[in-house]
Amino acid sequence: MKEVSRILVLAPHPDDGEFGAGGSLKRWTEEGKEVHYVAFSPCLKSLPEGAAPDTLYKELLKATAILGLPSNHVRVLDFPVREFPAHRQRILDTLIQIKKEIRPDVVLMPNSYDVHQVHQVIHQ
Repeated sequence: MKEVSRILVLAPHPDDGEFGAGGSLKRWTEEGKEVHYVAFSPCLKSLPEGAAPDTLYKELLKATAILGLPSNHVRVLDFPVREFPAHRQRILDTLIQIKKEIRPDVVLMPNSYDVHQVHQVIHQ
């Protein structure tokens, strides 16, 4: 089996990767693995009224820093939350580009039984 050195996390929302695999991400960064984190939406429509637009981004940077990810390995794309099905082709094109750029050995994503529509789009 190939040695795993580069891991890619595909998180539909900015907190999905930590909730789903935070312990593994921490272990991998401690082992010196290169971990990249891509959230697909800043979830602006989900923020409480009056919250700063970068609230979830800042929280993501703090959480991933605790897990050992450098900030240049964390990115948040600008797909509108709750509208991923309408942007399926753009998301696919983005995924192809990310795969070429990072060349991951392992990809973490929502599982196939997840019923959340946004999670399904990223999984598929």
